[in-house]
Amino acid sequence: MIEKQSKLTNKKYFLQKVAKIISVFSVIAAIANSIYLLTITDNDGLKLTLGVVAFFFSAMSVVLYAIASANLPDLSIRSDKE
Repeated sequence: MIEKQSKLTNKKYFLQKVAKIISVFSVIAAIANSIYLLTITDNDGLKLTLGVVAFFFSAMSVVLYAIASANLPDLSIRSDKE
C-alpha cells in the first residue's frame, strides 16, 4: 500500500543552508552600503545608486531568510512492503 502523506520536517536542506548564509552576507552588505551612503555628501547620482543597492540587499536578505527558515514537507512516497 502506498501512503501519500506529507509531513513537515525540521530538517534543513542544503540550499536552505546556503540561502541562510547568503542572507547574512546580504544584511552585512546592506549595513556597510548604508554606512558608506551616509558619508557621501557631494554626488547625488551615487547616493541614488547606493540607496537602491542597499534596498536590494536588505529585501534580498528578508526573502532568503524566509526561505531558509521554512519547514518544508517531506513529499517522498513511501511504500510498505510486507
